[in-house]
Amino acid sequence: MTAISGMMGRRALRTTLAVGAVSLGLAGLTACERPTPNAHFTLGASTSSPETASDCFGHDDPLGVQRAQECLEHTDDAPSFTSQRGETFRVGVDPSIAEHGWLLFVNGETRSVDPYTTTFQNFPVDELHAMSQADPFGEEDEDEGITVSVVKLTGDYDSDELMAAYQAQDEDAFNEALYGRFEGVWNARLEPGN
Repeated sequence: MTAISGMMGRRALRTTLAVGAVSLGLAGLTACERPTPNAHFTLGASTSSPETASDCFGHDDPLGVQRAQECLEHTDDAPSFTSQRGETFRVGVDPSIAEHGWLLFVNGETRSVDPYTTTFQNFPVDELHAMSQADPFGEEDEDEGITVSVVKLTGDYDSDELMAAYQAQDEDAFNEALYGRFEGVWNARLEPGN
């Protein structure tokens, strides 16, 4: 009987230690930030899959208009690529980014209000540089790089609502319908080659 009760005591001790270890592990995980999904940028043989800044990802919540606009300009730690005319810039996104759709911005301007819902898109570098020009018929400044941004949208993004606000020239409604629906922003830089 003593051997059996001793085994039961050791089993109870091991169970208690295991439960305690699991509890400590869960407590440690709750102290960590959840990782953000990645956007994947590729130009030629160069590729980068950065996480976004923690304050540029809402974890299922919109960033808010002001923060979203600031995140479009946040390029301090953005990966940089040297681009040549005729090349193709490839953008891949994690499935969670594609779930509600994503938009591509060039120098803070959207390429299209209709979101991409695929996890992969190709963009000609020449078109991206042309989009960055204020005057579509003007000469491109060869020394200027551009910022390319991937924007994860919330589930309530509606391009029809956005276009109605644009046509009504209601800036507040437009900003809310566009920037107010950002859930995450990932930036990259395309610098002109020699």
